[in-house]
Amino acid sequence: MAKTGHFIHNSAHTLNTLANTTFATARSHNLTNLGASSSGIILSKGYFLRTLYIKLDTLAGLSAAPTLTVRLTRDSAGNDTIVGDTTASISLGVTTATEGAITIAIDFAYSHNDITGQVINNLHCFWKLDQGTAQVRRIELTTEE
Repeated sequence: MAKTGHFIHNSAHTLNTLANTTFATARSHNLTNLGASSSGIILSKGYFLRTLYIKLDTLAGLSAAPTLTVRLTRDSAGNDTIVGDTTASISLGVTTATEGAITIAIDFAYSHNDITGQVINNLHCFWKLDQGTAQVRRIELTTEE
């Protein structure tokens, strides 16, 4: 019997990468397990990109209402944009103001093939702060089939 209904997949990545006020390839992450992995996410099938969660800590040099801008691209250079620059307010920790997170609802139907039809299962996440510095510790991308 074929699967029916909606299936949610989560691609989670733990890292320790700087965030500052500029986009750069050194401050990005390839969400490589979107392909043949335990997550089971194969973007060529046509999934909905649903939510992006980013956890930050070691926040420094921030004034009121800091924000993080993210971009999802097909390429490691950050030039073939899939989800354009999206800015979200950082929700700072209740007891620790040097920690925080953002969650962005994407809701974008996406099939990840190049012009020849070859599947490309790389999706790169770039980020920048509007002020100060931080460490990006975790990125989670939720998709739905």
